[in-house]
Amino acid sequence: MEKIHRITSLLILSLTVAACDSFLDRQPDDQLTSENVFEREESTWEYLVNVYSFVLRYAEDGGYDKNSLAIPASDEASCAYTGNRSFALWTHNQLTPMTIHAGYRTGPYSDQYRGIREATFFMDNVGSCPELTPEEKSIWSAEARFLRAYYYTELLKWNGPVIFNGDGTVDFNDPDLDKVDRSPWETIVRWVAHEYDLAAEALPDSWGGQDLGRATKGAALAMKARLLLYNASPLFNGQNGTGMYDGVVNRFGEQLFNTEYDRERWKEAADAAKAVIDMNQYSLVDDPDRSPIENIHEAFISMNSPENIFVRQEDGRAWRIGSTPSGIGGTSYGGVAATQKLVDAFAMENGRYPIANMEDASYNNGLGVIDIDPESGYTETGYTQFVNPFFELFPTAPQTTPVNTMNMYVGREPRFYANIFWSGQTWVSGTVVRPDIQFYQRGANGPMTSNNYPPTGYLCIKFIDPTLNTTAGNDSGVYGYMSWPMIRYADVLLMYAEALIEYDCVAYQDEILGAWNRVRSRAGVGNIEDVYPEIIGDHDLMQKYIRRERMVELCFEGLRYFDTRRWMIAEQEDNGEVVGCNISATDHSMGGDYWQRTSVFDCYGEGGFMTRRTFTQRNYLLPVNQEELDRVPGMTQNPGW
Repeated sequence: MEKIHRITSLLILSLTVAACDSFLDRQPDDQLTSENVFEREESTWEYLVNVYSFVLRYAEDGGYDKNSLAIPASDEASCAYTGNRSFALWTHNQLTPMTIHAGYRTGPYSDQYRGIREATFFMDNVGSCPELTPEEKSIWSAEARFLRAYYYTELLKWNGPVIFNGDGTVDFNDPDLDKVDRSPWETIVRWVAHEYDLAAEALPDSWGGQDLGRATKGAALAMKARLLLYNASPLFNGQNGTGMYDGVVNRFGEQLFNTEYDRERWKEAADAAKAVIDMNQYSLVDDPDRSPIENIHEAFISMNSPENIFVRQEDGRAWRIGSTPSGIGGTSYGGVAATQKLVDAFAMENGRYPIANMEDASYNNGLGVIDIDPESGYTETGYTQFVNPFFELFPTAPQTTPVNTMNMYVGREPRFYANIFWSGQTWVSGTVVRPDIQFYQRGANGPMTSNNYPPTGYLCIKFIDPTLNTTAGNDSGVYGYMSWPMIRYADVLLMYAEALIEYDCVAYQDEILGAWNRVRSRAGVGNIEDVYPEIIGDHDLMQKYIRRERMVELCFEGLRYFDTRRWMIAEQEDNGEVVGCNISATDHSMGGDYWQRTSVFDCYGEGGFMTRRTFTQRNYLLPVNQEELDRVPGMTQNPGW
């Protein structure tokens, strides 16, 4: 039998596998428990696909799906579809352990345990399949081992320390459940890191094009690096001296969190990232014969980008209808918006950041004092006849027709144009061209004419493919397919630079700048030390700008939510106003009211769907949901809940 397995089957089967009620049941899902499931290659493969099916779906950014809390709940995004969706309850401090929404209980919690259970069962039984070669048994088992470690990593970053049982499972029918509680963070991290190492030893460096999305050696090493970066970060490495987790112990008196800062954890994270770099297996999309915008766009549209390390193959529909303006034809909602804060974060074409005080409390989420860097060339007044360089990539776009454009959007770095779409631009869908998109009140694509519109007046077009005619219908194929990057090479380079900055920014200066500037070079901006010479040897400035680099380079990939938490800056960054354009204006004429920085709340006030965001110290981790507290009497809850 030809052993080529299309990984796109992961997408199909992930929608059909059943889930058990008890997430750590000792038995697998019912349809895969027949006595001969591991007697045939085909059914064994289907079981492995089932193990993959619990990988979180960050691409559903509208907040409806059970896995889609991270993007709409981050400070880079504002989603119109609040209602009782878990991200809205979370950002408004209304989520409690009693909340039953799947985006809180299922995706970041119970589904991960289901994946762990299925992976363990698969590893215990794959060796009995007579139709697999010894090499296949080893590799398939390593894939399950990687996935089990990945699911534990997801549990840790959402929830902190969790119930952990290594190679076994927990029997929730056991009458002695008082013997079960959450294990210390350090215990789990060390075990999971070792599991990644074991998986890496058996996994291949790469797969053929038919197997995109399967685990590789690089995926195991990269996810280990991410785990160790979190382990080194303030939230899980001494808590920045706040002591907020110091007294958190389980029922056995074990300290659940790392309460003492250990600088060596940063070096460990850097070494783990360096192991991925040293593979020489991955590279950024950086063709010198193409423009930076073209390279950036290609990195996110290509199904097999050389910088993708671990991906989830996706039908493009969920992302693209949420990020396509309503009213252009076909199914398009356009309700997942980029915030003004994200817009402000992008550099100018000279590499300097326009807003100098974004990291300061005075910035106040964009409505306070805006300290414009005069050397950046940025201005918020006036307008220019301008052609968006992103349009030049597509033959159907009106390439030679400049439009009046506010100067705040002119002269920005290439990543800005590859990510941000604003009112007044032309939308391209294949051969369909829609000029003058209108996000203002009663505009063709704005509020009052539809319930689908971006609350801030901005959309993120990172994964939008303008060559697709999405106005043609509602079938999945219309929206194309995506290789959603669960982790990619640019992230690894920035993790390496960040970890060395925190460990010793002087001794490792060359290594830091080398990795960092590879990302900036592909982005079409100058080396960081050329743009800001004063950062050399200055830890605080390096920290400031590497965090800004991550915000820009990795925007809308589901990472910002966790970055603000692990750095323990969420109490400032995720609190208060969500700012954008004034979409309550009646037009977007140049220099008019529409372009004034405005709180989303102020556009609609108490009568609207938005409230100001609230982030308190307890929000750094999700609460243990009540279902689990009832199932495990005496289980330790996260602080504040």
